[in-house]
Amino acid sequence: MKKRSIVFVSFILVMVGIYFVSKVYYETGEVLNNTQFDWYETQIHQEVEDGNKLAQERLEKKYHVFVNGIFMDIGYEWNNAIYVPIRTVAESLNWGVIWLSDSGDMQLVKNEEEYLLDIENIFGKAYVKLAKLENVINLPKVVVHGGNIEIFTNDHELKQVVVSGEKYNFYINGMKMTEKAFCYQEKKYVPTRIFALSFGRVFKYEAEKGEAYIDNNKVNSIFVDGRNYATLEELKKIVDTGEAKLEFKEQSNASVKCGDSVKRNDSVELWPVISKGPQQKMVALTFDDYLSDEVYPLLDILDKYEAKATFFVIGNSIEQNQKLLKDISQKGYAVANHTWDHLNLHTLTDDEIRAQLIATTLKIEQCGVKVAPYFRPPGGYYNNKIIRIAQDIGLRTVLWSLNSTDADPANSAVEIKQIVSRWVCPGTIVTMHTNRDSTIETLPRIIESLRERGYEFVTIPEMWARYEADLK
Repeated sequence: MKKRSIVFVSFILVMVGIYFVSKVYYETGEVLNNTQFDWYETQIHQEVEDGNKLAQERLEKKYHVFVNGIFMDIGYEWNNAIYVPIRTVAESLNWGVIWLSDSGDMQLVKNEEEYLLDIENIFGKAYVKLAKLENVINLPKVVVHGGNIEIFTNDHELKQVVVSGEKYNFYINGMKMTEKAFCYQEKKYVPTRIFALSFGRVFKYEAEKGEAYIDNNKVNSIFVDGRNYATLEELKKIVDTGEAKLEFKEQSNASVKCGDSVKRNDSVELWPVISKGPQQKMVALTFDDYLSDEVYPLLDILDKYEAKATFFVIGNSIEQNQKLLKDISQKGYAVANHTWDHLNLHTLTDDEIRAQLIATTLKIEQCGVKVAPYFRPPGGYYNNKIIRIAQDIGLRTVLWSLNSTDADPANSAVEIKQIVSRWVCPGTIVTMHTNRDSTIETLPRIIESLRERGYEFVTIPEMWARYEADLK
């Protein structure tokens, strides 16, 4: 009997020991050593790189899509079938396009006609098989040749002009919007669509009329190589540019006149991608996604614990949440750029990427809020081209070294807290999200746990400043 008691007591002690060891292991992470932290961060980095590799491989075979001679967007070939972006193509032909979130289908509506289409959703951008779209909306003529898809719905020939000579760079508040500006008949022109998108405005091509519109206002414009261009004078009649400084400039920042050439310099060293801070006991909490009233509970928690953080804001959510944006800034949190529409940047043209970044920066500034010069690519989708484009706009690219996994609705507050507590180490950048109940629930426990372990909470600008100071 005594022997059984000893065995029982020993068993209890072992279980208690396992409990406390596991608690330390999962709650504090202090059992882990530098080798294990390095392994985890390598896994996070590899996860991002693998995602980028798969995305770029899937988007490798691309087609430029034209409707009645007007460039619309980029399509792709997957599994021996050609897909086109349904929204830009259908809307150019005056079809209403409605995404049905419950079924994941797209509904096309025009007069009395309605159709449902299966789509391929690539990080928020919908694609449909060209053959299916051709059949459903009865496209009279579709020609695929080389890297182009030509869709024709009428015999109207688009009147285009031929422009010779060099193209120029165009800047908004010192941010490069495009390299495709030019002079024609002694007037300076910029791409109409990119200009509109850079100010967060709605742009539409009427492909059957050969006309361009911004917010339903017709633009007096010209077409060159299937793209629409207008003068600044014409565009400023429709788009309120406020106090924005609009310039045609060389890359050397010297202003140019019509006829001057532009010197490109792609040899400028790329700024490093920021994914971790210095080896100091600090952590940067970062929150991505849309602004909404659900952000206020996050602010209340951060305020209560006096924990600094950085918010990477999606631009198209700012207009309806200007007070919230101001509150975030006034409370001392950093506000940074997470693009205008939160799309996979690999699916966009260079100028579209620039517009995504410029529009968000301009909108934040228009609210009287200081923009931190940092940008986080949605989903971590980036490459050297995207880094350079952001750099041209004055933004450093920021990723993360710890994924809280709160983007997955299947993960509970307890699981998120365990992951963060386990893998935080000096200089960690944690990616989290707004509009998540689990994040709001777990945030106090994360802050308490890390503060007990001596961690300081800093913004990305503060972390980068410390990093640069360490290099000196």
